Amino acid sequence: MEKVSQFKLIDGVFSPEEAREILFALINSKINFHQMEKFIITEKTSGDVSNSEKRILQLKAIHQSIKGLIEQSKIDGKQLQINGSIEINYVD
Repeated sequence: MEKVSQFKLIDGVFSPEEAREILFALINSKINFHQMEKFIITEKTSGDVSNSEKRILQLKAIHQSIKGLIEQSKIDGKQLQINGSIEINYVD
């Protein structure tokens, strides 16, 4: 697998509200993507949707974990440092 590029998408310190907005937008976008994939597969091919279903469950669990971290940061009066990179590789 050849590494093509890496991009820093999120890099900074955020209030709990800002962190919620940024992270939930990303997670919700991924959930919507997999829900659409599941719908397309079901409607067009009646194929296997288990990958999308599994990923949706994983993303919902991540959402709940992040929600807990954000709520705790609010209670503690803390900001959150978030660093997020995307690595893109060529595959055959």
